[in-house]
Amino acid sequence: MFIFLSFDFDADSAEQYYYHDQIVKMSKARFSINVGLQRVLKLLKNYGIKTTFFTPGWVVENYPGSVKMIINDGHELASHGYRHEKLNELSYEEEYNVHKKAVNILKQVQGFVYGFRRPYWEITRNTFAILAQLGVLYDSSLMDSDEPYVFNVNGRTMVELPVYDIYDDWILFEIEHRSPKDVLSMWIYELEAALEEELSYFCLILHPACIGRASRIRILDEFIRFALDRKCRFASGYEIAQKELRKSKKALQ
Repeated sequence: MFIFLSFDFDADSAEQYYYHDQIVKMSKARFSINVGLQRVLKLLKNYGIKTTFFTPGWVVENYPGSVKMIINDGHELASHGYRHEKLNELSYEEEYNVHKKAVNILKQVQGFVYGFRRPYWEITRNTFAILAQLGVLYDSSLMDSDEPYVFNVNGRTMVELPVYDIYDDWILFEIEHRSPKDVLSMWIYELEAALEEELSYFCLILHPACIGRASRIRILDEFIRFALDRKCRFASGYEIAQKELRKSKKALQ
């Protein structure tokens, strides 16, 4: 099984955009810059894990040092909007401009952009067509399967890396206020069930601002050790998408 230990590195992009007069709310988001990201990168390095950080273009522009740390450690940057926009509130032209700007900014620091994940939990009927036009290979936003799959968008092939709410640390910790032990128990139980079903893929959605807290980074460490004990492998979004493409092409032969 491949585990996609994915990170949404939002920093304070959404807070600066939507809640710029809420000082405490913005400070909470900046925990990812000041502390959370460093803890996450240290943990990943300890286990030799290379993965994907879905990062808004605004974050790349405003926190170049943090982004450089991610790239220097061998991780993939993927698109997450420009300022963590609510895409379903945008017109087609507005959404197109957001994706184009975000992709261009990421390309300036990485040279390529293969992946995308929706900010604020929603996309529009135009999103995939825009992403495909911009050359994005995979999405990680939908919840209609527990395995990756290939789909067609206006003659272009894309890969979906599905997600689910109970695998999202922000929902569990910041909205439902679950304890670290409860979340670890849930994630281990879910992984065991996925292994029993012989699934090939398991995805966690993590935020340095959230999972980077001391007790939470500890349970992530425990989860990684549990997964490694069961012979799971960790991979980036691009690696898993490429694997799914090869599988799809082989099935057509």
